[in-house]
Amino acid sequence: MVAIEQLKPLFTTFLWDILYTLDGQKNFVLSEGFDNTLIAKFINADEWFNEENPYTPIAARERIKQEYNQWFVNHDFEAIWQQSIPDTLRDNVAEWVALFHLNDVEARLITFFVLLHSQNSLARFTGLLGDLDDSSACHALAVLLRLPEDKIVAAFDYKSTLKTIGILSLDSSNEYYLRSKVDVLSNKFAELMIKERLSPVDMLKMHIQAAPTTQLNLSHFNHLGVLSTAVQQHLQHVFAHQQKGCNILLHGLAGTGKTEFTRALSQAIGVELFEISWENHDGDPADRDNRLNALRMAQSILARQNVLLMFDEVEDIFDRNQRGYSLNKAWLNRHLENNAVPTVWICNQVHMIDPSAIRRFDMVIEMKSPPISTRANMIREYTSHFYNETQIQGLAEHDAIVPAILKQAHKITESLTNWQPEKMGELFHTLIKNTLQAQGNYQTLQTHSKLPEIYNVEWVNSKQDLAAIAQGIAQSGRGTLCLYGAAGTGKSAYAAWLAKQADKRLIYKRASDLLNKYVGETEQRIAAAFEEAQAENAVLVFDEVDSFLQDRRMARQSWEVTQVNEMLTQMESYNGIFVASTNLMNNLDQAALRRFDFKIEFGYLRGEQVWQLFNAYAEKFNLTVSGSLKADLIRLKNVAAGDFAVLHKQARITPFETAEAMFKALQTECALKEGAKNAMGFAV
Repeated sequence: MVAIEQLKPLFTTFLWDILYTLDGQKNFVLSEGFDNTLIAKFINADEWFNEENPYTPIAARERIKQEYNQWFVNHDFEAIWQQSIPDTLRDNVAEWVALFHLNDVEARLITFFVLLHSQNSLARFTGLLGDLDDSSACHALAVLLRLPEDKIVAAFDYKSTLKTIGILSLDSSNEYYLRSKVDVLSNKFAELMIKERLSPVDMLKMHIQAAPTTQLNLSHFNHLGVLSTAVQQHLQHVFAHQQKGCNILLHGLAGTGKTEFTRALSQAIGVELFEISWENHDGDPADRDNRLNALRMAQSILARQNVLLMFDEVEDIFDRNQRGYSLNKAWLNRHLENNAVPTVWICNQVHMIDPSAIRRFDMVIEMKSPPISTRANMIREYTSHFYNETQIQGLAEHDAIVPAILKQAHKITESLTNWQPEKMGELFHTLIKNTLQAQGNYQTLQTHSKLPEIYNVEWVNSKQDLAAIAQGIAQSGRGTLCLYGAAGTGKSAYAAWLAKQADKRLIYKRASDLLNKYVGETEQRIAAAFEEAQAENAVLVFDEVDSFLQDRRMARQSWEVTQVNEMLTQMESYNGIFVASTNLMNNLDQAALRRFDFKIEFGYLRGEQVWQLFNAYAEKFNLTVSGSLKADLIRLKNVAAGDFAVLHKQARITPFETAEAMFKALQTECALKEGAKNAMGFAV
């Protein structure tokens, strides 16, 4: 560090100017003595008075005038300036001057504020000036540095080079001490400038960092639709033509992959990616001004290079409640229109960004949780050695599970190579559940999917082509279905299969999820379910829909009518995929039936379907099926797909030893329904 003796002549000069020329003595000379003992000792003022020559404010001010005059009789400012500035600081400033073609005024200002922000004694001296507005700050600097005041004002103009590169910035939001009035690049900048030789590029590396590579590519983000490839093409055009003002805004919940997408994007277009650091040189969080200054410097130094910038956690930059935001707003807007280096801005809470700023982004992309198929692939990759396919699909149906949560849970299970393997699935599930609950999400994590592990749409007994209907709805992205039939015939499973074909989240609501004893609450819950599904572009399923779509002609209470009216209103305005299921088709309101595109009856399995499904489950249970069982299975009545789900549960507790034992169990399930008729309804 610089020896104080080298700086003392310069600091003494500054102090006499502060005390006398700038009248800092008014804060130094008090009625009973000097305000600051350290300052008094620096100029030996603590020895000026004694019992024979007692202290008085008048005497103190007169002595300051005498010492001031004496100092400048014997000392020349320019000579002191040249002799006192440390060589390291002088050389570092010279590099900035050369790179950005700075003038002498700007060079002297940089030097002074490096000293002011690195040397506490100088900060203590300038504190005698008190709080300064813009005008008084520029006047004080003109006196201290022997510079024309108008040149200093120009150096701090919002269009000036110092402001543009972020090395110095005058804070006009309020009156402050001089050290706080003018911000430097960062908290560490001043110390580094005076401590070691660093080029501007070296200094930039202290504030931005090269982004690590990612194993993902843009195909992992196909759920963004056309935007995934469009943003790539746009950036390639920007780099090819060196266009200014290119900014992309990514927003969405934390952990949805915004950072990974940006890294994959930079790799796809073949440019380097640098991140504006969110922490300072000491590893502490960087403040808003430091990060803005780093952005300014990066834009200046990296201009016209094949570099993409990423600015993460930008909420504080655009927060309208931040100190000085109104002053920075104009700069931010101009920056978004003219920045030389294409920049990706990332935030979790887009509502905090001023609308006037949002409209200046080339593209605004919401990063949502990946679709079920993508989540299932990630979960499968992490858990295939301890989760079966049903468990994987069940976990994938939770849209709150974002890639970052899965990655963190996998990091733990992967590290426990010698731990209890039979507990690995439970641990993975618990890690995810605890993270979600800590985030305020208490939705139960399913251990199985609503879509059975063994499923084929050909095993549904319906008069309509369910595969063709699903394909058409998946392609159009909208459609309303009413599924009716006996319990266990596969209505909910088909809805889950339809969601999978459409690659959309499944929102499943039972009557118990929606009905409420308080008047108006059920209607609010119905509306909220449709709103959620619309916002999430999900497949909405209402089970037991007869509970709130009953024929209004049978209503006894007014609220029964309002529930039906609310359902009809929501169905009319909904633009997504809606599936309603019921065991009591004849109880539904006739007006509601007209609003369904398809009314589909699900019947008990046909004989050949029973045979095929039986063989599929027998294969899963490692059982050999003899051909003699086929005739018995085909003759079996009232067999539903749900009966096989029951057999699956039984086999987990007491495994079937033979196919015949499995047949007897199925026979028992059907016997309980003996005499039951097919669900009432009508063919469509």
